[in-house]
Amino acid sequence: MGIENELVGFLESSIKDGANKSRDIEIVKFYYGLNESPWPTLEETASRFGVGTRERIRQLLNSKFRDNVSKSSIPSINDFLEILQSREYWLISEFEEEIYDSEIIEKESQLKGIFNLIDDINLNHGYEFYTPELKRATRNSIATSKNIFLIRKANVKNIEKLFKKAQGLPGRYGIANLTYIKEELGQYYSLVSFLIESSPTSWVRVVGDEYWYIFENKDNTIINYSEKVFSVIEHCDSSRLAETFRNALDRRAYKYPYPPTEIVEEYLRSSVYMVNTGSGLKFIGETTKLNEIEEALLSFFNSSGSVSFPELDKYFTEQGYGRPHILKTTNFSPLVHVDKTKGRRSYVYSLVGYRISEEDGSSDTDAYELYLHRLRALLDGGTDETREQTARKEQHILQEWLFKDKTHECCSVCGQEFSVKTLVTAHKKARSDCNDAERLDPHIVMPVCLMGCDYLYENMYIFIDGNEIKRGLPFPNAKAESKFIEDLVGRTVESQWLLGSKSYFRSPNKALQRSSR
Repeated sequence: MGIENELVGFLESSIKDGANKSRDIEIVKFYYGLNESPWPTLEETASRFGVGTRERIRQLLNSKFRDNVSKSSIPSINDFLEILQSREYWLISEFEEEIYDSEIIEKESQLKGIFNLIDDINLNHGYEFYTPELKRATRNSIATSKNIFLIRKANVKNIEKLFKKAQGLPGRYGIANLTYIKEELGQYYSLVSFLIESSPTSWVRVVGDEYWYIFENKDNTIINYSEKVFSVIEHCDSSRLAETFRNALDRRAYKYPYPPTEIVEEYLRSSVYMVNTGSGLKFIGETTKLNEIEEALLSFFNSSGSVSFPELDKYFTEQGYGRPHILKTTNFSPLVHVDKTKGRRSYVYSLVGYRISEEDGSSDTDAYELYLHRLRALLDGGTDETREQTARKEQHILQEWLFKDKTHECCSVCGQEFSVKTLVTAHKKARSDCNDAERLDPHIVMPVCLMGCDYLYENMYIFIDGNEIKRGLPFPNAKAESKFIEDLVGRTVESQWLLGSKSYFRSPNKALQRSSR
């Protein structure tokens, strides 16, 4: 029958007939999650039905339900618990799908209320709601977090320990590979990977069986390198920077392999701390000072371009530095690019990037950096805040980025010019699928008109592949819409709306995942 039907049947038979019987049944149903509220409370129930205070609702629940119900009154609860306890942990969305498919609860029902019901029947379930940070979920976090987990409470301490180890791994490696500790994680490997992906400050790439990740808000070797390099370098080619950082990592012997250069470069190009400009990568984080021998290195390269090791060795020896310091500063420094293409005896050394500011940035690039700085200032606090509903902190800045001082702009999809009142700040990639770094990139949005393009793009009836608009998901029985879509297919999107990561653009042929599996 399902939980709702059994609960209503029990209430119908146990509550005496009277003027308030229907209202009392609705109050009980509301509090136990058979409604639209994600986290029903006594206060909310009282307010919804205009019935006194939370204490009055508590008394009503006691007299109309709790004092009369038994463990066998609602049989479907046992089916619910059987599915729940078949796993050690669940992603809420997965558990909901399983429960809905079993027809134990309706899709309008809310899990937190069902758990209130289980607790009040005095059945032991042993699970708790947790955020991706392994904090107990609250009403606010349920409303703002994309991923909430149900975890068996007896296992949480052990999971916390394993997750803490995973969080610390990138500190030494720059970018860690979760498979390094896969055996230790055991049955919790998938859960820990979910927790990492669900963190708003994580960067994740999955390549085959390799699971590379970094937390951008934690102390980290790659970020530390950037803080040092960009204290003296204005911009740098991404592949050159990645090669240099990867080479610098090799001086730090450790039991696990460091990330390949390709992964380092992919991270640098998409990092929350980097800006991709026409002249290369620029760093927008805080910088640190060079030490004494690094200052000497910089002085040497001020008067030299590409040099051999004997030239560097002679210079530092004359400065009074010993061989260990010289080798560390030349062969494994994040400041020095080592070209090894001609073999070990012919290494060529040069400064990793460009020191002198060049007037090659356009006003658009300058504006991009300005807005990027404003958006990234939101990072520490997160991009969502909860009032009575979720507010997007960054949205007004993104709108300003697209439309400031404009009365008209062209739709990025159809190309026609509209009043800005007829355009929306559309996310290229669904905002719910973005991590904070992606949400805080001005290039994540583009102007899309409300005359049909916004609907078609959001529902993936059209999508952008490269610079071309293509037909997406089927749209059956839609004559007028099909003609509209036909007119858009094959159109070239203006280059200014294609800036940013290629992964921002959705395709009906791939799942939208932050991890780019």
